[in-house]
Amino acid sequence: MNFLDQVYFDNTLRAYIAVALTILVALFLKRVISKYAIALLFKLGKTQWSGMQKKSLDSLIVNPLEKIFLAIIVIFTLDRLTFPGVLIFSIHKVTSRDIVDALASAILIICVVSLILRFMDFLVQVIKYKSRGDKSLSEYQLLFFFKDFIRVVIIIFGIIFILKFSLHLDIGNLLTGLSIVGAALALSARESLENLIASFVIFFDKPFRTGDVVHVKDVKGTVERIGLRSTRIRTVEKSLVTVPNKQMVDSILDNWSSRDLIRNEISSHLSPDTSSDKLEHVVSGVKEIFSKQASVQSYTVFLQEISRESATVLSVYFTALTLPADEANSLKQEIYIKIRKLMEKLDIQPSNSGVVNLVNRDESH
Repeated sequence: MNFLDQVYFDNTLRAYIAVALTILVALFLKRVISKYAIALLFKLGKTQWSGMQKKSLDSLIVNPLEKIFLAIIVIFTLDRLTFPGVLIFSIHKVTSRDIVDALASAILIICVVSLILRFMDFLVQVIKYKSRGDKSLSEYQLLFFFKDFIRVVIIIFGIIFILKFSLHLDIGNLLTGLSIVGAALALSARESLENLIASFVIFFDKPFRTGDVVHVKDVKGTVERIGLRSTRIRTVEKSLVTVPNKQMVDSILDNWSSRDLIRNEISSHLSPDTSSDKLEHVVSGVKEIFSKQASVQSYTVFLQEISRESATVLSVYFTALTLPADEANSLKQEIYIKIRKLMEKLDIQPSNSGVVNLVNRDESH
């Protein structure tokens, strides 16, 4: 037994063995205890998330819970040992023991913050599960937005707790100093703050939502995500454009998804020498073309102007918002061909060029 009482680095061999065995037992039991805690939590909340798979709770909570359990056991077990005198030193009046204590407190705080963040992710999954089928993609986007915002707040509080309990700093004086620094940073990061404020305006005023087709400045496409700083838009070319939220709020934005119909425009530029009778036949003939198109909800055809360069017949037609892009393109092609055949039948000369000039402006795609 004298062998176990031998002292190494100010602690007996018996103490080292006891600490090692405690940590080994903790490594063995951490999975069992965390699984039992998760099973108990799942049982208590079964009325709220009944039907959800238990593995979703395991994947989000078990790992950080095991880390907290192991960190607590290791820190409190090692605290039973006498800090070796040979390892005691100081750096600017800060001893090595203070550094170790600060690291231990910081590890515990980080583990707790990690558990809170993972549990918050699980709550988001519960909300999505409970409201499945009742919420649109845009409403889920609002949920993700506030999850990201609360995540940032929790991390900030975690940093404050580390400064308070690990570094033993006076938070009051620190916040006073940070307020001055924050004011300076706010001036330098004014654009980022404006984008952050604009993100709240977007979510509460709701000029557009996730999944809407919008046109802002020179960007046209489908809104994929609304973040704290910017909005991501998938264009027709399948590229992902990031637009600052401030521009989304301050610029004139056309939300095409709010339309009942899609406006399409075709300009037919004819020779300025075309007779009035032929122009009347063109207008009536184009109207007849539109009248036979089942996909066209409404239309208008008129002689827009006669100038030295051309006589312009403007055709405006509207199609349903739900019309698939392939069908819309097929309809456009059919109208083009029929107008071209009408011009050839009436023997109408084009304006300046060798063919009849048909210009289409589709405001949907």
